[in-house]
Amino acid sequence: MPGNIKNVMAAIDYIESHLREKLDLDTVAGAVHYSKYYLHRMFTDTIGLKLLGENGVAAITIMIYTQFFLSAFYIGFSMGVAPVLSYNYGKQDEKQLKNVFSICMRIIGFVSISVFAMAFLFGSPLVGIFAKKGTPVYGIAQNGFLIFPFSFLFCELNIFTSATFTTLSNGKLSAVLSFLRTFGLITVLLLTLPNVLGVTGVWLAVPIAEFITMIVALVFLHQNKEKYHYA
Repeated sequence: MPGNIKNVMAAIDYIESHLREKLDLDTVAGAVHYSKYYLHRMFTDTIGLKLLGENGVAAITIMIYTQFFLSAFYIGFSMGVAPVLSYNYGKQDEKQLKNVFSICMRIIGFVSISVFAMAFLFGSPLVGIFAKKGTPVYGIAQNGFLIFPFSFLFCELNIFTSATFTTLSNGKLSAVLSFLRTFGLITVLLLTLPNVLGVTGVWLAVPIAEFITMIVALVFLHQNKEKYHYA
């Protein structure tokens, strides 16, 4: 784990020294020679070890696995609808583009609430898949599921918006959203919130990061609706 701390600090140093340049998670991960997924896990595991020891690392790992599992639909939906949006944008069929976009937004709202409710209500069984009931790991992860599921209310819109701007050939906005929700904001929040709120700060980091990213995503969507004619 000391090696993890060293690599996390190297990533933070890289970000601080390249603030004037275009940054995304792939770039930062490449600078420390790791995949973006491993860097994300390594960072959260380091925070968990500091606060709760090995049980904290295990609990955070359970949360990350569950997040990947429940976010699978979000990613699949966003990737699946991207060609439809791209086709209508290229065809300059504004009416159909607006119709598809509107349907997508309604689906996002419904699914986001449904996944949040499922994660919130069935958090204990999900944790039970990875940890035995009554163990310290189970207790830590179960408490986390009282807070962490709120991230599912916001992340689908963020994933969809990022994919949409990629589809519309605006990689810059897509990269900004991806970087904010997967590393940028989480880095800042994990370095600050636990110092004030303890373990609760760890569980709040992802929901707050997703919420802030959602606000940015909504601003991007509003600013570019006349340019791309999706609304």
